[in-house]
Amino acid sequence: MIGKIIDKKKIRLRSPLVTFKGSSLLEVTIAMGLVFFLLTGLAQMLASSLLIKQKADYHRLAADIISNQFERLKSAGVEAPELSPGLHQEPIEDPVSGKKLLLNWEVTEVNTNLKKVCLSLYPAQASSRLTEVRATLYFSRHLNF
Repeated sequence: MIGKIIDKKKIRLRSPLVTFKGSSLLEVTIAMGLVFFLLTGLAQMLASSLLIKQKADYHRLAADIISNQFERLKSAGVEAPELSPGLHQEPIEDPVSGKKLLLNWEVTEVNTNLKKVCLSLYPAQASSRLTEVRATLYFSRHLNF
């Protein structure tokens, strides 16, 4: 009699484990959908961060090029041909990345003592998604900068 009671307890303890065979197709489908949803969000985040990095690198490069051009124009002097009124253009290639850019600057005489220099830098390829970067410099004859 005691042996029969022990056997029944063993059967009761084992019966929930024996009847549970695995997950259903519905549970697996929901888990896979959740994983794909999270991976899609991760891929979008990665793509947008790469685009933001590309734009930041371009703007850093543009700031460097424009600042160097401003320094060249300031050191050239007021009567330099680069500061003659009109539109000027210069192609530039970045030695590090190999990107080809066009640098335009327009010089206008505001009055006899002041020149306005508007620089714009943009990618040479029209298909590029990068935008134009602009900066303005006022050059005084009295102050020589």
